[in-house]
Amino acid sequence: MPAVAQDQDRAADAEEARDTVILVTGSRIRGIDPTGSPVIGLGRENIEMSSGTTTTEILSELPQVFNLGATDASFTSANNQNANRTAGTGVNLRGLGTESTLTLIDGRRVAAGGTQSQYFDPSVIPTMAIGRLEVLPDGSSGIYGSDAVGGVVNILLRKNLDGAEAMGRVKFADGFEEYQAGAAIGKDWSTGSLLVAGEYVERGTLFAADRSFYTDDLRPYGGPDLRSEFSSPGNITAGGVTYAIPDGDGTGLTQADFTAGTRNLQSAYLLGAALPPQERYSFAGTFEQDLGNVFSVYAQGVIAHRESIRPLGPLSAQFDVPTSNPFYVNPGDPGDRVTVSYSFINDNGSITGEGKQDFIHVTGGLNADLGAWNANVFYAYGENKERSSNPQIDNAALQAALADSNAATAFNPFSSNGNNNSATIAAITGGEFRVDTNYYIDEFGASLDGTLFTMPGGDVKLAIGVSRQDINWQDLAPFQTDLNRTVDSVFGELFVPVLGGEGPALNISAAVRYDDYSDIGDTTNPKIGVNFIPVDSLTIRGSFGTSFRAPTLADTGSPFNQYATFFDSDNVARQVLFLRGGNPGLEPETATTWSFGADFEPDWAPGLRLSATYYNVDYTNRIATPGNDRLALQKPELAPVITIGPDLARVVEIIEGGLFSAVPADPSDVYALVDGRKVNLGALKTEGLEFIGSYNGVTDWGGWRAGFNAAYILNFRRSIITGAPLSDVVDTINNPAQLAARAYAGADIGGFSATLFAKYLGGYENDTVAPVQDVPSHVEFDLALRYRIDSPFAIMEGVTFTLDVEDIFDNNPPYVQNGNLAFDPNAHDMVGRTVALGVRANF
Repeated sequence: MPAVAQDQDRAADAEEARDTVILVTGSRIRGIDPTGSPVIGLGRENIEMSSGTTTTEILSELPQVFNLGATDASFTSANNQNANRTAGTGVNLRGLGTESTLTLIDGRRVAAGGTQSQYFDPSVIPTMAIGRLEVLPDGSSGIYGSDAVGGVVNILLRKNLDGAEAMGRVKFADGFEEYQAGAAIGKDWSTGSLLVAGEYVERGTLFAADRSFYTDDLRPYGGPDLRSEFSSPGNITAGGVTYAIPDGDGTGLTQADFTAGTRNLQSAYLLGAALPPQERYSFAGTFEQDLGNVFSVYAQGVIAHRESIRPLGPLSAQFDVPTSNPFYVNPGDPGDRVTVSYSFINDNGSITGEGKQDFIHVTGGLNADLGAWNANVFYAYGENKERSSNPQIDNAALQAALADSNAATAFNPFSSNGNNNSATIAAITGGEFRVDTNYYIDEFGASLDGTLFTMPGGDVKLAIGVSRQDINWQDLAPFQTDLNRTVDSVFGELFVPVLGGEGPALNISAAVRYDDYSDIGDTTNPKIGVNFIPVDSLTIRGSFGTSFRAPTLADTGSPFNQYATFFDSDNVARQVLFLRGGNPGLEPETATTWSFGADFEPDWAPGLRLSATYYNVDYTNRIATPGNDRLALQKPELAPVITIGPDLARVVEIIEGGLFSAVPADPSDVYALVDGRKVNLGALKTEGLEFIGSYNGVTDWGGWRAGFNAAYILNFRRSIITGAPLSDVVDTINNPAQLAARAYAGADIGGFSATLFAKYLGGYENDTVAPVQDVPSHVEFDLALRYRIDSPFAIMEGVTFTLDVEDIFDNNPPYVQNGNLAFDPNAHDMVGRTVALGVRANF
C-alpha cells in the first residue's frame, strides 16, 4: 500500500473543507509536524486502494507492524496468544508487543480490548468512517503517557463529507469467503459538519481440513506424526504400556482384543477451524459546530459489536476407569486401574467456542480560538465488554458415569460408534468455561497551546495540559474481581525554531509528562526532538525519550490456578500446580528510546520522497509470562519459575486460597509448582533501520507511481528471566524477522488504475527443534485494479469497480515444525489466493 513519511497531504486526505489548524500525531502543538520523529500517514486514497477488509488488516500491511501477539490467526502459547479468547487482533509496532503500542481515536484513549485488556483492536472502527491513519513508530510516553513504547497509532475519523458513499465487496478463496458492506453520509456547511458511517463484515470459517498444511501429521513434510492419542477409538495405558482400543461398540472386550505398544491417533485439528468466523457491525459519527468566531463544539462516537463462533473440534479427556464400570477391561493386569485417552467425536461431534466484544467510545469538547492561542476542554467515555465461552468436560459427571455399574447409564469409554447413553453424554460434556470482563474508562482534561513569542527563526510555541483517567476493570468469570484506578496527568511541550529564515533551519521540541497512578506510583517521562534542515529538500532529525507501560488492572488481578499434567525432559507425566493470571506485585515497564533519520524530497525530482530512520530501544522490567508454557519442565532456562518438590504447606496454602480449577485429590500428588503468572522478569534491547520511499510521476497518458517500505532489525536481544544474559532472537520462530518489506508499482490512465504489490518476509530459524530448521524467505504478490466512471447517473457523482487479488500465485507457506503444526501462522498467511470484487459509489 502506498505510504510516505512525513506526509504533507493531510488537508486533501481528511477532506478539510474549511480552514483549520491541524494537530498532527506526535505533537500537542497545533500547526507543526512532530519534531525528530517520522509519521507514516495513510489517507482515504490509501485506504480505498488497500485489499484489507478491516482497519487492522490495512495497518498490518505496513512492515513496521508485526503479526506477533493478539491475533485471530494463532492461538498457541507463543507471545501469550492463547489468552486471546475473543479472537481480536491488535497492532504490534516494531515487534515490541500489542500491549506496548498505544492506539488512539483522534488523539483520545479508548477502552482496552481483550479479556486481559492489553490491546485495542482497530477493526471495530468502520473503514468508511476513517479519514486518515497515522502511525508514529517511536516511543512517545512523554506526549501520550503509558503504552506508547513501540509507538502510537492514531485513527482520525472523517469530517466534512458533503454527500454520501456506499460500498460492497465479496472476497473468496478456496474454502473461504467474506462479505463487506458499508455506507457514509455527511453534510458540510459553512460553520460545521455532520457525518455518520456504518459497516458490516461477515467472514466465514476456514476449516483446518481445507488446508493441507494445517495438520499435526508432519510425515508428508519429513517430520514426525504428532497426532494425538485422544482419539476415537481411544487408547488404554496400563502398567506404562499403551494399547489401541479396537473399533466397535466397546462391549465384551478381552485381553485377546489388544496388542501391546499400539496406538490410535487422531488429529487435534479434526473438525476445527484454522481461521475462526467473525461477524462484525460498527457505526461511527462526527459533529462539529462553530459558535461564533471564538468557540466551537465537537462530538464523535463509535459503537461496535464483534462475534466469533469458532469450531473447536471434539472434546477429549484422559481418565481412570474403575473396575465397577460394566465395560471395564484391562489388557495388562486385570483388576488394576486403566487410564483411557478418549475423544468424544462420535458422541457429540465438534464443539464451538464463542467470543463476543461490545465496544463504545464517545467524546466531546469545546475549542476556543484565542488568537495566538487555542484552548480545549474535553470529556471521553469508553467501554469494552468481552464475553467468551468454551464447552468443557464436567469432571464430576464424568467420574460418576465411569463409576456407574448400570450398563444402561454408565459411560463406556471403550466404544467408538457413539452408542453411549445420550443423557450421560450430555451430562459429561455439559461443562462450560467462561472468561467475561468489562473495561470502563472516563477521561477529561484541558489543554492550551499557542505562540509564546517570535524569534528570527519563527514562533516559539508552547502546549500545556492536564487530564484525569478513571478506569474500572471487572472480571465477571471465571472469578469475580472489581478493580479501579485513577491516573492524574500533567504535560507540556515547547517548540523552539532556533534557526530559520532564508538559511538553514533548526527546530527543537521538548516534551515532558507526569503521570500519577493511584495504585502503582508516579512517573515522569521526557521526549526531545530535533529537526535540522540544511537545505529545503533535506531534513535531518533525531529524538530521545523515556517511555513506560503501566501494568493493566488485569495484569495485577484475576489470578487463576490449575492442577495440570506436564511432561518433563524424560517425557514422564508430572502433576503440577500451574499458577496463572494476574500478579498484584507488578511494577511498570520502562524504556529508553532514541532515533536518528533523514527525509529527502529533491527539487530536481518532484514527486520523489525518501526517508531513512535508525532506532534504538532499551526496554526493561518487562511484564511477561515465561512460565505460561506447558513444556516448562523441559526448559532449563525456566528453572527460576519452577519449584520441584514444593513444601506441602505451600501447596495447601495455594489450594485453600481459592481461584482454582480441578483441585488435586491429594496435595502430596503435586510434583512441582509452575509459576505462569505475569512477572517483571524480562528485558529487551533492539535496534533497527526503516526505509520508506515513494515516487509519483505525471505523463501525457496519465500518471504512475512506485514505492517501498522496509524494516530491517539489526538485533532483538531479549531475556525472559532476570539476570539471564540477553540473547539475540531476531530471525527465530515467534520473534520478529530481520527483514520485512513491501513494494508497489502502479499506473493511472483515465478512470483506470492498476497497482501491483510485492510483500517480502525474510527467512528465519526454527530453533524449537533439533537440528535447527532453516525456514526460507517468502514472497507474495497482490494486485489491485480500480475503474471509476464519473456521473453515470444524475444523482451519482461516480462509481468505482474494484478487483483485488491477494497472493496471486497461491503460494503455500513453507513447512515449519511449529509445535504440532506444519506451518507458522505468525509469519505466513493461511488463506492463500483470495479474489475480492467490489463496488463503491459516491452521491
